[in-house]
Amino acid sequence: MRRIMTAILNLPDQGVDARQAAGPRGAPRAGRRRRGLGAAALICAALAACGQSRAPQAGPIAQTPAGGGGAGAAQPSVALDEPARVALLTPLGASDPGAQAAARAIADGARLAAAERPGLITLDERDTFGRPDAAGAAVREASAAGASVVLGPLFGANAASVREAAKAAGLSAISFSNTPSAAGDGVWLAGLLAGSQADALLRHASRRAPGALGLYYPDTAPGQVARDALLAAAPGAGLSIQPITAYPRSFEGIETSSLGYAQAHAASGAGAVALPDRGQGLQAAASFLAFHGVGAPRTLLLGFADGAGPEALTENSLRGARFAVPDPRRMADFAARFQARFGRAPGDLAWIGYDAASAAAQMVSRARASGDATPFGPEDIADPDGFEGVAGRLRFTPDGLN
Repeated sequence: MRRIMTAILNLPDQGVDARQAAGPRGAPRAGRRRRGLGAAALICAALAACGQSRAPQAGPIAQTPAGGGGAGAAQPSVALDEPARVALLTPLGASDPGAQAAARAIADGARLAAAERPGLITLDERDTFGRPDAAGAAVREASAAGASVVLGPLFGANAASVREAAKAAGLSAISFSNTPSAAGDGVWLAGLLAGSQADALLRHASRRAPGALGLYYPDTAPGQVARDALLAAAPGAGLSIQPITAYPRSFEGIETSSLGYAQAHAASGAGAVALPDRGQGLQAAASFLAFHGVGAPRTLLLGFADGAGPEALTENSLRGARFAVPDPRRMADFAARFQARFGRAPGDLAWIGYDAASAAAQMVSRARASGDATPFGPEDIADPDGFEGVAGRLRFTPDGLN
């Protein structure tokens, strides 16, 4: 095992994970038809292992908790007989190649959505360079050019400057982030949230391994977000979570802590364990637990979407594991359309750009039907009907989550 695992001696920290529960729903706007709320479609897909295939994202930022949609200047009106101008903020000029790749994928996803819903929106593309100052400036420039809603930013660390600039212009923003503190006060998150994944995983676990669920997680900000999401979801699934062990995300940290967790797990009688890590960290955690007797077929292993990558087929210790991911059939259909238009695979984040732009286009379509010249208000974004997206029905909640 040591020969295999030495490559993770200095593991990089994870990308962003997301916040758990959705908040209260807002009141419907007069004249709009409403239906019941529901979570975005998720399924538990059986995979063999996990790999690190996600582009780097910024970590959580400290700011006030998510609140309702903010209001600064009055919402700008749009001409309903022409496409609405939509600001698209991505870090195409960031210094990090991973951020550049993520920006290109998101931008192309948004372009595909605009093309598939013709005549509804036109994209005003702006480069944030991955910096808060540039992100705020991009919003101001786009607003001056006539943009009526903001799509972006990608990084949670840029959300505060985007929020400030957008509020001053009376604009709402749909961010590509899943950083919890980036949500609220006029900013909504389009990223896949930890709470949705935790709900799906624990519903599955309650059927396969009722009773207790173990939790072995990295002591990082994303690991803590996943922990909190699982703890919040457990009562609703009729599960208790024990034992719970955090590990330093390094080779020595996982090696040292795994025996103690395995012993506690055996004593608890838990039939499943959640491993909310990704890439080499997840492979290390699963391998060491298997070495100490915790794994298939006696123990169900559960993971988050960030852990589900093409390297899954190479890790024996994760055979039979279950991961909460968007419906792969719908994702495959999107990938085929993306490939046909751009001549390449979409990568991991293109679908989020598509969903945000598609939601904006659908808001314009609804506004035309109702004669509403301000289609991007908080009540429009948090429409309980939601919006048809790549992975299913996307519903934004009034507190900025989805």
